[in-house]
Amino acid sequence: MSVPKIRKLSMRNFGPIKQADVEFGDLTVVVGPQATGKSIFLQTLKLMADRDNIHGTFGKHSVDFKGHTDAFLDGYFGNGMSSVWKAGHSELGLNGKSADLLTYAKPSRSRSDENHQEHLFFIPAQRVVSLPHGQSQTFGAYRFGDPYALRAFSDVVHHLLQNEFGAEPGLFPKKNRLTEALRKPISKHLFGGAKLIVDDKEYTKRLVLNVSGGATGLPYLAWSAGQREFTPLLLGMYWLCPPGNTSRREKLEWVVIEELEMGLHPQGINTVLLLVLELLSRGYKVVISTHSPHVLDMVWALQVLKKNKGDEADVRELFDLNVSGGGRGLAQSALKKDYRVYYFKRDGEVQDISNLDPGAASIDEAGWGGLSEFSGKVGEVVSKVVSRPKRKARRSPASEGSKTKSSTEVVV
Repeated sequence: MSVPKIRKLSMRNFGPIKQADVEFGDLTVVVGPQATGKSIFLQTLKLMADRDNIHGTFGKHSVDFKGHTDAFLDGYFGNGMSSVWKAGHSELGLNGKSADLLTYAKPSRSRSDENHQEHLFFIPAQRVVSLPHGQSQTFGAYRFGDPYALRAFSDVVHHLLQNEFGAEPGLFPKKNRLTEALRKPISKHLFGGAKLIVDDKEYTKRLVLNVSGGATGLPYLAWSAGQREFTPLLLGMYWLCPPGNTSRREKLEWVVIEELEMGLHPQGINTVLLLVLELLSRGYKVVISTHSPHVLDMVWALQVLKKNKGDEADVRELFDLNVSGGGRGLAQSALKKDYRVYYFKRDGEVQDISNLDPGAASIDEAGWGGLSEFSGKVGEVVSKVVSRPKRKARRSPASEGSKTKSSTEVVV
């Protein structure tokens, strides 16, 4: 049994999700309020892609579920999460064919190396937890019931810092990691010109920021929230984009990034979106979740540029991207990709809003899954308050009395 090429994932009555039918593009964006099933959906996608790799990783760290599917679901999704799947009521579909989650809760019998490889790399929303005090953590450092996606991501970050960068204290900027077109906005908008290094002065490897003119490096907890959120994401990018002529990491085909905007100014979000475009240009399929209207602004703009025959110069202007250092190729690639957007609604339905048409009859699409409707509401409230004194002046008794008096005087 080979690993299927995932094109579509469907769910029925799965946790808070009543109905979802998601067909993936090159970039797929999922939006919606908290607790609507976005993380469950993304973690299930990971399980569909990497069943045997996941079971193998648990086994490597001496976790034996003894065939208990509920225990696996708690260990994989997080403690207490086994209840999201109700046998006989919940349904799962892969590429239009029925699938059983409880089957995936056990390893397959395949001995194929292909099945045991990792095909989807998951960067979780809790990524900041992977670097407590600027130190990396292994898979085994977490407790049973901490989500698998976080534990596996932490293990990769630990491997990078302890091995691949073990003899190299400088982490950013690095000339052999990411193109110049990407390094410049990262330096400007995310690190403010500071250098990211591994410091081992106290015999423990910790990440610090070296600021120009500073006597010592800034420790992790002295960084901005955005820098703490972005750094593990940057390390994930290093893993996905190896140096040299290799475009992708081994058998990896998919990348999931949860809430890439956390802690970031819009210019910082733009920079992270450039990293997403870099992944797309390398042939990865990317799925992101977001609560940021700015992310959908940029996806909508790319769709409009494609539809109206925009060129790479327009994409570079949109992202403030230099033509040199790989910028032109990145912009050209962006115009060739397929973009999809899905709205996870509070009522459990998942709606395809990929067109992102501001004039759509559906408020869900016109409001971009609720992300733009709040700014519209703010404008309405402010407009109403600003115009209120004028309306009162027009209706005031003094004004009416003045009008009557004037009329009387005219008659007399």
